[in-house]
Amino acid sequence: MPDQNRTVGEILKTAREEQGLSLEEISLLTKVNLKYLSAIEADNWDVLPSIVQQKGFVRTYARVLEIDPGPLLGQLRPIIQEDDLTVEPAPPDVPDSTPAAEQHPLEEIGSILKTQREHLGFTIPNVEDQIFIPERYLIAIENGSLEELPSTVQGKGMVKNYAQFLGLDPEPLLLGYADVLQKRLAKSREGIPDVKTFSPLQVSIRRFLASPTILWVGVVILIGSITLWAGTLIFGAGGSSAEATATIPGVSDILLPTSTLSATPEAPISTLSEIEVDITPTLKGDEITGNNAEATPTLGITGNEKVQVQLIILQRTWVRVIVDNILAYEGRLLPGSVKLFGGELSIEVLTGNAAGVEVIYNQRDLGAMGLYGEVIDRVFTAEGIATPTPTISATPTPSDTPEASITPTPTATQEPE
Repeated sequence: MPDQNRTVGEILKTAREEQGLSLEEISLLTKVNLKYLSAIEADNWDVLPSIVQQKGFVRTYARVLEIDPGPLLGQLRPIIQEDDLTVEPAPPDVPDSTPAAEQHPLEEIGSILKTQREHLGFTIPNVEDQIFIPERYLIAIENGSLEELPSTVQGKGMVKNYAQFLGLDPEPLLLGYADVLQKRLAKSREGIPDVKTFSPLQVSIRRFLASPTILWVGVVILIGSITLWAGTLIFGAGGSSAEATATIPGVSDILLPTSTLSATPEAPISTLSEIEVDITPTLKGDEITGNNAEATPTLGITGNEKVQVQLIILQRTWVRVIVDNILAYEGRLLPGSVKLFGGELSIEVLTGNAAGVEVIYNQRDLGAMGLYGEVIDRVFTAEGIATPTPTISATPTPSDTPEASITPTPTATQEPE
């Protein structure tokens, strides 16, 4: 009879040492994890997950040492009621975990778990309450029925939890479980045709085409082609570019008036439509008649006019210019065009797109006349800039229409003979 003054762990440890057994040997005999046996001998019951495992491991440990487990179980703090605390007959020897060649692997895994559960004195409901695996799945695992489990991944987790709860090392069981899955996968692929194989030459060609070398070669060829094409454009058109550049007047030549300008231009203006320079002189009123305003002859500007206005066209716009009360220009201008006007009294500029016209007034850059699409009318005089006021013609007062009077018609008078 074990001493009631000693703890359960001390009783088991003393009995083991008297028999000359180590914890490793007890672990092999009981199939209980070594850390759980150490916790039992140290009376560290918190390491064991549940009271059911505590009683089952103590019962198995005591049977291996040929000690009556009843008094030892009575010393444990009861959490759940045990139906049988009396001496039980020794269970049959636990079969070796090495699988037999003719035994189905899943059935072998289930047999190991079932034998350990019965060896610990657990029932299926006890295990279900502790690890929360439904009873039907526990029975399917013990019977080796993989098809009844929800999935292979869940089945693997259930086997691992079940083995850990019973104090078994789950790794050998999981390896056997994975081996079964591999065999089933290989069997399911037996009907699938083999993958097409390639000759060594084909493999070498595919590797060469997929290597970064061919990519870099293509990049170098592409860069060389672009460089050659660009060089041909630049150096091949160099002569024509020089000739065209020589005929284009400078910006200062366009904007700044010079005394060398003649009344009648001897050479045509540059053929580029982007730069247009018109020199419009001040004409007397009797030199323009009727609708011939657009055909006004252009004369040179001396540069001594009191009012000078240069228009630089930034955007396509319509412009009308009146110099000293005479229409000097009216029409649409393209971007890049430059107009120069000079007068003694005033220069009026009206545009339909104020953002497209930049004004230089008496050598002073005023910038754009206004915003995009804005209609602006400005009058430039020697004294400054003014906005013209619209002229309203007086409407004559209608006179009373005289009523028609009846005019007597004279009749012929017959003279007496």
